[in-house]
Amino acid sequence: MDMLVEKWEATASQPGVNIIRIHAQENEKDMVDAFYTYLLGVDTDNHDVPVIFESIYHGDEQYTKAVLDELKELIHLWNTSNKDALNIKTEPLNWNVNYKIKTAVHPAALFVENMNSLAGYLNMADNTFLVAILKVSFVQPAQFCRWLEEALKAGMNDKFKILVDDSANHPFYEKLAAKYPADIATLRPKLDMDNAMQQVAAMGNPNDPAVQYRQAFMKMMQAIEQRKESEAVANGNACLEVAQKNLAKNSYWIGQVIAVYGALANDQVGYRNFKKAISYATKGVDAAEQSQQLIPDEFVHRKFRGQAVMMRAALYAADKNWLKAAEDFAVAAGHYIATNDVILAMEAYRMLGYSYDKAGNNDAACKALETAIQLSLQLPVHIVKFTTFAGVVELLLKINNLKYISQQEVEETAEDVYGKDWLKEIMNWKNPHYEQVTDPSKVVAA
Repeated sequence: MDMLVEKWEATASQPGVNIIRIHAQENEKDMVDAFYTYLLGVDTDNHDVPVIFESIYHGDEQYTKAVLDELKELIHLWNTSNKDALNIKTEPLNWNVNYKIKTAVHPAALFVENMNSLAGYLNMADNTFLVAILKVSFVQPAQFCRWLEEALKAGMNDKFKILVDDSANHPFYEKLAAKYPADIATLRPKLDMDNAMQQVAAMGNPNDPAVQYRQAFMKMMQAIEQRKESEAVANGNACLEVAQKNLAKNSYWIGQVIAVYGALANDQVGYRNFKKAISYATKGVDAAEQSQQLIPDEFVHRKFRGQAVMMRAALYAADKNWLKAAEDFAVAAGHYIATNDVILAMEAYRMLGYSYDKAGNNDAACKALETAIQLSLQLPVHIVKFTTFAGVVELLLKINNLKYISQQEVEETAEDVYGKDWLKEIMNWKNPHYEQVTDPSKVVAA
């Protein structure tokens, strides 16, 4: 973290740089998020003034207002919160967001003018900056990049910086950074997270089985990520040896056995070797079934069994072995019902219906889907929207034989969840329209 702060300070202090883009490797993303929190700390050597904005971008005017509203709320909290427990002295901010600044250009200029004004009010020391950290979620990167470009054109105070981040797999800001090399600097963390995580995994007594397992598991996951199959298997076997050796002392080690077989099965999916993946998943199912004898807590061992058999069911479906998939999805649904996991039970029944439909058993498919509909009624509507409920309805609209549920009941249930435009939502459930999303945790930038 200290190294990342040094790189940040060197980049931010470059003359003429207004926007800093952190371009991370995928395994560095968590550290970048932690870095933002680190900048907020008052007990670090960095004295920049960060403001973290988490608004979702839907459009230029909407986003500008959203971030200004966030800024207004943060200043209100700063001024009104109880600071009696703090060991540092704080001063109130006698500055307010101005929504009425006239800008003849782009909405982004309104944000820039306010941040320029705040930077001037704060009167910061040399090489200390007001930093707008835009942890923005979006579905159309090009539109948000245009907003950033307009912010740059609006003329940013030398004491004000904008910070954004992307990754090697999703280089959203690459073209914009290339277009303005003097104004947009790219910071590459280069944190060597593989070695860092191996060091973390090795912390503790080397004779402790948990440490030994953790080290081997970390190496297995890194080998999987790097597509090194033989190394993944070797380290997976090392994990299994530790776990199985300690089962007699602690029966909960069976969960680690299941986890290893699950990871190795997923690895084979990457090679499109579904037969081998199913073989590993079956070993995971066998271990999960063993947990029934090892762990007296029914909730725990049924969770293990549901997880393991659901994975194998998905692999059977990927391999188009529909009857085997259906058999496993039915078993998984039973475990999820028993553990009151309604969301996963719904998904198991959805996939059970899908598998039966693919196998040509319309009656069994419709019965499973009707069960999924009934389960959805146990959840609050706002939760149902973030399940695969729409997929259940979509399939029922196509294949419903009306034996278990009427078309009217299907449509009324869908309307209760999505409103009058329910059909549009159902038809687009795999690619939802971004304007529906109001929670940044539910958005996947793509």
